[in-house]
Amino acid sequence: MFHTLLKARKGQLRIFEAVIATIIIFTVFSTSIFLIYPSRVWVLQEKADLDRLGYNLLHRLAESGTIENTVERYGPGFCEVHLKTVVYRSLPPLTYFNLTVFRCVKEADGVRVGLRYDTSVSNASPEVFAKSTEVSSTTMIYSSKQGNIYYLVLVLAREGEGGG
Repeated sequence: MFHTLLKARKGQLRIFEAVIATIIIFTVFSTSIFLIYPSRVWVLQEKADLDRLGYNLLHRLAESGTIENTVERYGPGFCEVHLKTVVYRSLPPLTYFNLTVFRCVKEADGVRVGLRYDTSVSNASPEVFAKSTEVSSTTMIYSSKQGNIYYLVLVLAREGEGGG
């Protein structure tokens, strides 16, 4: 009888060992899967980089007088080509952009200010921005020496982030 009881205990111990081994194996696989797949920290950093890049570019365009000289001096056609070239050369490779310039105008009631579309330049279709995982939009208000007020909207995305 003692011998039968001892065999039963050994069987229960083997089952207990198998359960513990299964839990350890499951934990190891779960942890390894978590460590293998990267987190989305790069997306947050990429967004911050694009925001900073957009602000710096708009600041450079304003400080250099490019917006004022291009929009106020050149007519349609050449204005877009010149502005697109300047923006394209100022950005790192594989960066998509869309720069839209609005002119602030006084409404007929003399109280409100409205936005009138002036020009827009881009090196990508709208679908690229819609498919990208991270898109940065930076805005700026700029006053020219002639007294015109411009509202600039710069949208940036990097290639390879979801369909670029």
